[in-house]
Amino acid sequence: MNKALVYLLAFYLFTNSLAAQVQIDNLSSLWKIALQNNPNQKVYALKREQLGYDYKTSQSFYYPQAAASFNGQDNLIQSVTPVPGIIFNKPGTVYLQFGKHYTYNTGLTVTKDLFDWQAILQSKIAKENIQLNNVQQDAYIQTLKTQVGQYYYAALLAKASKEIAKKDLALGDSIYEAIKSKFKQGLTDMSAVNQAEINRNNISQNSLQSEQLYNQAIANIKLLAGISAATKIVLVNIPLENQPESMALGSDKTLEPYADSIAITDLQRKAQKAAFLPKLTATGYFGFQQFDNDFQISFSKNAWSDYQYIGLGLSWPLFTGFANSNKLKSISTQKRIVEQKYQSAKEQSNINDSLLLDNYTSFNNMTSTAEKSFYLYGKNLELSLQKFREGLISIDAYLKTFQDYLAAENVYLNNLSNLLTTKAAIEARSPNP
Repeated sequence: MNKALVYLLAFYLFTNSLAAQVQIDNLSSLWKIALQNNPNQKVYALKREQLGYDYKTSQSFYYPQAAASFNGQDNLIQSVTPVPGIIFNKPGTVYLQFGKHYTYNTGLTVTKDLFDWQAILQSKIAKENIQLNNVQQDAYIQTLKTQVGQYYYAALLAKASKEIAKKDLALGDSIYEAIKSKFKQGLTDMSAVNQAEINRNNISQNSLQSEQLYNQAIANIKLLAGISAATKIVLVNIPLENQPESMALGSDKTLEPYADSIAITDLQRKAQKAAFLPKLTATGYFGFQQFDNDFQISFSKNAWSDYQYIGLGLSWPLFTGFANSNKLKSISTQKRIVEQKYQSAKEQSNINDSLLLDNYTSFNNMTSTAEKSFYLYGKNLELSLQKFREGLISIDAYLKTFQDYLAAENVYLNNLSNLLTTKAAIEARSPNP
């Protein structure tokens, strides 16, 4: 019984540890998680649903509108009608009142717009808004993939930097101990010991900065990918060196919303022009009336009289105080504004794309050169250490070699960081990422 409880508890802890851990094998797998769980992605989905309902609402003009009504009227003072008195054998004119004191009406009113270009165009605008939301989401996905990729590579680089710092720190410790030993032997002064300790402290500080950058990158990945704070992210190490010399750059999705915005403003302009056109509406009323001199309602068979009619209504705005005309001019100007923004955005995108590709080539070459230099500085450091131990070079010469090695390391890591940041922006737009 006790063994069974132990197994169940172990299984529970094991499954919980699995549920609280996400392993990221590559950037594509991280993109997939982000596209599924990013909060803004869910907002776009809800917005698409809302716009779908708005589009269905805009199509209501295709169907007739019906409304049931009931009203009662108390004719407090009825109007009079002049009637020749000769009819009643009276001289002059007699003023008579016709009708009952109370009037009741109940029935069904049906209306249908037969000719309304504004409603048709407004429906097209509602449909175009759905497409605009889609391309806006595509533009956001491109930005999301870029940001996720940059933080992903930043985390990998920080992780690799920490591994290098471990080796540097071990080397710094050995140098410090060696110089401190020579100081005790009277072979060097205290300044060399201090410089060795300063180098060791700088390495420790770089390691701590790498740890901070790693934690910050992981936190940003969680925010963008919709991963809970309690979930641990495990990044599988991938080689960061030997990047491809060239990469394909796909279309810029951030330009697509401009084209749809122009289409919407053009439809809005047409809808405003349609305000100058006539509107034709058919109306039908099917109901009953009841008249009485007393304040009461009867529901007997013969108490109500049929009352029905059909009609056509034509409304044509002839003068609206120049409101429609000014609105049309405003919308036309708005269309020109969006077109100008689109042209500026395209030109800026072309410039940025060219610069992005040039930067990638430059950073790739710079990183490759810096990597080779870093490797050579490491070899020189090993040789200098041997010479220092054999007494062939001074402590100052060896410390200078060690500082050159650390400087070469920083140059290499900085160039690699710039390269990976640029690579992430290109991969987010790659046709085949």
